[in-house]
Amino acid sequence: MRILEINKFNFAKGGADRHFLDLVRMLRKNGNDAAVFSMDHSKNEESIWKKYFVSTVGYTGEFSIWQKIKGIFRMFYSFEAKRKINELLDDFQPDIAHIHNIYHQISPSILPQIKKRNIPIVMTAHDYKLICPDYLLRGENYGFWKFVTEKCFKDSFIKSFLVALESKFHKFLDIYDKNIDLYIVPSEFARNKLISNGIKENKIFILPHFIANQTNTALLNSNVVNAKNRYALYSGRISEEKGVDALINIFENIEGIKLYLAGESEDNFKIKKSANIKYLGYLNSNKLADRIKNAEIIVSGSRLPETFGLVALEAASFGKPFVGFNSGAYGEIIENGKNGFLVETKKDFIRVIKDIKNGRLKFNESEIRDLAIKKYDPSKYYGRIIGLFEKAKSVDSLRNIPRNLAEVK
Repeated sequence: MRILEINKFNFAKGGADRHFLDLVRMLRKNGNDAAVFSMDHSKNEESIWKKYFVSTVGYTGEFSIWQKIKGIFRMFYSFEAKRKINELLDDFQPDIAHIHNIYHQISPSILPQIKKRNIPIVMTAHDYKLICPDYLLRGENYGFWKFVTEKCFKDSFIKSFLVALESKFHKFLDIYDKNIDLYIVPSEFARNKLISNGIKENKIFILPHFIANQTNTALLNSNVVNAKNRYALYSGRISEEKGVDALINIFENIEGIKLYLAGESEDNFKIKKSANIKYLGYLNSNKLADRIKNAEIIVSGSRLPETFGLVALEAASFGKPFVGFNSGAYGEIIENGKNGFLVETKKDFIRVIKDIKNGRLKFNESEIRDLAIKKYDPSKYYGRIIGLFEKAKSVDSLRNIPRNLAEVK
């Protein structure tokens, strides 16, 4: 099958991007012809399709004034993206287009161009941008001005105004729903959120993420080291919204186990200096695998309504227990006492970490990994998503797809 995979980043910036890259590799490994449409970036993986990528824009300090200004206009519509997607479609002629995150850096201006060629469009919703100006659901169900005045996006009046206006504009055009044939979500929690906010129930299907073959390879190639200090590991974006400040505060109150932070610091986040906290910075996949394999626990301080919780799945794939707050879809991955623990309060978080450290709460790493492999097997995921793509070629056939694709044998 000729599949066009579209995501704004062609490198592992976050969980959605890692899933996108893993899926492209999976599709190609199984004999499909998969092209990529993305944004040009210095960190991108090599791609034979990069001549079609849209030019770089961004909104943080590393980008030029021109790139920021251009990025503001691209939030709403991009003539460059429209032109380049048409050039790629002329060249590649896909059977289906699979959209991931396109907000801001690409824009939905590409969707009508794909649709007018009668190419089915499937979108995986990795966050809540479809239903809320803030992709983390802050200000859910707020009116325009309340969202802006409450500074729901990045704690900024101007940024909140821009994303609220962007959302209004795209809803006025109905640019997503009238062009997308089918939505994939990785959890029941995410599906219910989309339905409650107006996305048609019969267009949304649950397909949980998978354990990538790269994770298995990294596990086999990683080194087991008798670490001098026992540690819990957080990997991901180092930012307040991900609860890193909460984690630091928690581990300052625990002796005998350190907190290691792996990832790039964002939004000028200041990491508090402490003898119990170690900042590792960005780690490539092999170095991160070493750190995960030698960690005692994988942790997250996020209270955000995650659509899935890829960090919890990554922990389980290495046989490591995951400890975090009970929010979003984490409850669909973590079974308390089996593969980790979800807590409601900071006090409970500290208690669970101490119980693990002191041996009062124990986990079997082999059982954790075996459970994850059985539930999130990549070969099963591949069969399900290809079946979905095949059915998406015929709008009438969508009526026959089970609501929860995880139920498909």
